[in-house]
Amino acid sequence: MCLHKFGSELYANLQGECLLYARTQLSEINKEQDETENGTVLTATRQFWTQYTQQLAVIRCVFLYLDRTYVLQTANTPSLWAMGLAVVRQCLEDSGMAVRLARLIVQEIARERDGATVDRAMLRVLTQMLVDLNLYSQYLVPRLIEATREHYERESRRMVGRLVPVQPAGAQNQMDVPLYLDHVKRRLTEETDRTAQYLSASTKSTLLATAVGELIEKHTDHLLATSFDDMLAQDCVADLGNLYTLLESVARLDMLKRHWAGYIKRTGMALVQQPDLDVALVTELLALKQRLDNVLAQSFAGSESLAHALREAFEEFINARRNRPTQLIAKFVDQCMRTGSRMAPDQALDALLDRVMVLFRFIQGKDMFEAFYKRDLAKRLLTNKSASKDAERAMLQRLKQECGAGFTNKLEGMFRDIEASEDLAGKFAGSASAAGIGSMSFHASILAHAFWPTYEPMDLVVPKAAEEAQNAFTEFYGETHQGRNLQWQPMLGTCLLKVEFDEGPKELALSVVQGTVLCLFGEADELSYTEIQQNTSLDDATLQRTLQSLACGKTRVLTKEPKGKNVDSTDRFIFNKAFSSPQARIKISQIQTKGAEKETKDTEERVQFDRMYKVDAAIVRIMKARRTLSYTDLLTEIMAQLKFNASATELKKRIDSLLEREFLERDDNDQSVYKYVA
Repeated sequence: MCLHKFGSELYANLQGECLLYARTQLSEINKEQDETENGTVLTATRQFWTQYTQQLAVIRCVFLYLDRTYVLQTANTPSLWAMGLAVVRQCLEDSGMAVRLARLIVQEIARERDGATVDRAMLRVLTQMLVDLNLYSQYLVPRLIEATREHYERESRRMVGRLVPVQPAGAQNQMDVPLYLDHVKRRLTEETDRTAQYLSASTKSTLLATAVGELIEKHTDHLLATSFDDMLAQDCVADLGNLYTLLESVARLDMLKRHWAGYIKRTGMALVQQPDLDVALVTELLALKQRLDNVLAQSFAGSESLAHALREAFEEFINARRNRPTQLIAKFVDQCMRTGSRMAPDQALDALLDRVMVLFRFIQGKDMFEAFYKRDLAKRLLTNKSASKDAERAMLQRLKQECGAGFTNKLEGMFRDIEASEDLAGKFAGSASAAGIGSMSFHASILAHAFWPTYEPMDLVVPKAAEEAQNAFTEFYGETHQGRNLQWQPMLGTCLLKVEFDEGPKELALSVVQGTVLCLFGEADELSYTEIQQNTSLDDATLQRTLQSLACGKTRVLTKEPKGKNVDSTDRFIFNKAFSSPQARIKISQIQTKGAEKETKDTEERVQFDRMYKVDAAIVRIMKARRTLSYTDLLTEIMAQLKFNASATELKKRIDSLLEREFLERDDNDQSVYKYVA
């Protein structure tokens, strides 16, 4: 027929027969109720479509020549397969059955969401039919998305309204936020599986976005406000990971970041602002930082944005209490250096110091840290209390990398002085000057004023043997270092005395001041307070503290009359020959009183004094470059240059000081504007 030019009539007849068949079959199906005794409309439609496509395939084979010649040679003529699909599409649209099928499929999906079992194979055939007929996106998708939105809106409203606070593990009797997040993940998994089983893959992203939008996005504020702090406090790593993943999918990480920063600030402030917690503050801060780092890595996928919020929050609260956290961090490092890794048996000392350096980066007053660290380092070096010299140098290297060579210049100078002093001690021991001091072992540390903390001189009359040793060393030092003067600081020295008791000889490790007082009892078994003071020239505070350590502490090598914990100027002291101890060498520590508080206060005042000059220098630099600046602009530029916190009141005082010294002057027309005076 094609060869005799009857191709068009043959094609038209086939199209008509297909249309008649499809219209008749679908019309019969469409007359039925949604569900009947013989099955459902969906089942009938599936049977029709299966048979129809099989028959259409046979037709295509029978009329293959028509499909390969006439159809290909005639413009705008679809293939037999495409024609057959177009016929069904036309019937479904004209009869309104496309809308009905979409509605029924959506109902089946709703039943499955409510827990019912549905025929997924049937749904897969029907949805693929709609895809093949180009009806899927037009009829099914809009209804499916709207039904999904309504379903999860009702479900989320019902469940979120009944949420309870986060419950401890193993006590989940009611729905809390972690359980709700698990439920949301299950729902999203179900929707993903649904698209894989019988929906078009093109529906997946829209379907999931709709579900998570209703379940999470609309309730983000409520979920975070009611549970986020508790989840962090209880270290719910897995649940926080679920929350992060879900909020990321709806682009609400900005809200998570805000609550994350708020929790860190509140928790940190609660630690920093309570003086009662100062003893364990650094340990608590390290534990908090480690816990938050763990959450950041495991729950938040190491988000750079949340990491930045973590750093900003730590920097804010750790500097809220001026200077004190800085001092405590320096003190913590001192304890680490004295005791090694015994402070944290589960960590090496290097790892612990690396964690401390993280806190160090947050503090703004690094000059205050330097002052306290230098003071403590001096004590460790002079009393040989460092757990490891390698650890000391490693810490210096950390500080140098963090703050530059200028920050550690004086600290490195202290190490050089100690090393030079050890070499000098060896040379002195073999010199002729040391021959006159007998069997006494004498070691002096030569400290440069430029590197070491400032110490107040002490008037102390040392024993004659010690004085001779000092004079011999002074003579030896003068021979090799002409033009240098030595100023002895006995308060920094230590000594080892061998003392005879009834039990036998004991070695006492003492400070030079303690040793000086105890040596007086080598000539007299009993001395009054006044006699001791006359022989040592010590002031009352130092003498009382020293006698307390020798006569009122745990190791009482002296006894006091009358007995008591306090020392008075009328007391008398007696050498305790009956003293006994199982140890051959005994260390007697000096009593720590308000002197330590005064030392801390003096250190703070010296730093503040140095800061005053730094502020003056910054103001002069700025004004010299800008020549004229308003008060507000000047404050802004000063704060940008300073590496420590300074209040506007303090800066105003320095500006006024420079005005008085005529470095600056006010503008005649505007008193809030300053001019630089060349």
